[in-house]
Amino acid sequence: MKKLISIFYFFILMMGVISCNGQENKNSTTSNIEKANNKIIPDLFDKKYFHGYQLSPDSDHPIYTYTGKDIGDLTVNFINKNVEKQIEWLGFDFKNGVESSDNPDDKYFDDLDEIIKKKLDPSLKDYEIIAEHIPAKFIDKKNLDYIYPYTKTYYLYNKEKKDWQFLKEKNVSDGSNEKNITKLSELNSMINLNQKDKSEPQSNNISIPIEKIDGVWSSDCSSENYMSLSSTITNAQFTVIDRFSMNAQLKKIDVNKYKFYFTDFPPIIHLPEEMQNWDNLDDKKAVGLMEIIDDSKINIEWFGFYYKKGKKYIQTENPFNNKNRIANLIKCSDK
Repeated sequence: MKKLISIFYFFILMMGVISCNGQENKNSTTSNIEKANNKIIPDLFDKKYFHGYQLSPDSDHPIYTYTGKDIGDLTVNFINKNVEKQIEWLGFDFKNGVESSDNPDDKYFDDLDEIIKKKLDPSLKDYEIIAEHIPAKFIDKKNLDYIYPYTKTYYLYNKEKKDWQFLKEKNVSDGSNEKNITKLSELNSMINLNQKDKSEPQSNNISIPIEKIDGVWSSDCSSENYMSLSSTITNAQFTVIDRFSMNAQLKKIDVNKYKFYFTDFPPIIHLPEEMQNWDNLDDKKAVGLMEIIDDSKINIEWFGFYYKKGKKYIQTENPFNNKNRIANLIKCSDK
């Protein structure tokens, strides 16, 4: 009988030990899951991911980027909390005498990093930091191109907790438009900043028929640089001496507003070296934005050509105004 009682208590004791071990293992598993969730993105402030500040593809705020086969694609954006001051970054390189020329080299990126660092680092407290992460499974390990469709996740850095907080997730279905580039206005909306970009011309409420703009346009009718517009085929032809001759397709995006995309470069003007192979330029990204003010005035906002290998716009100087991104054109003649 005593032997049976001893066996019974031994059994109870073993059940207790198993139960405790099971709870411990469960807690350990939960802890590991939580730890894994906290490592959705790497430590973005690790020096191995930082290779210098750059400007965003639209040249309107500081960023740094990193792409690796194991990590994926990272972009860290620095957004001034004061919307009015965000415009200080627009064309920051050009304003500070750092010009990318036709083919940005190491010196350009080194100089750009230096001038951004001097302005940004002392005032980081005035900036929100938003990270974009595309996981490695969406990156082609051979050429580091995106694999469509992919998912991009946004995180906001909490300076007090020194942690990244989830903001939103976005699915990108293809590379046929500007979905791959996050605009400053979108980043502002994520952190509830209301942006009104003063650099962009404001749309008129009254629609102006595109037929009204047929003809030749320039900043000065005696200039050799001009734009010829045709409403029949919704096309623009640009002649820019010593730079390029370009045909472009117009795409309406708002009242009196059209984005234009290059279609080809007639061999009238010898192209700069980095433009000679058109495959290096993304024809799905707009070269610029045209706004019809009235039938005698047009504003042209110039973005440049997106250079896929360098993930940056080139030829960003407005052909009609070398000091500003936006140029005012007047009608010089009808066709």
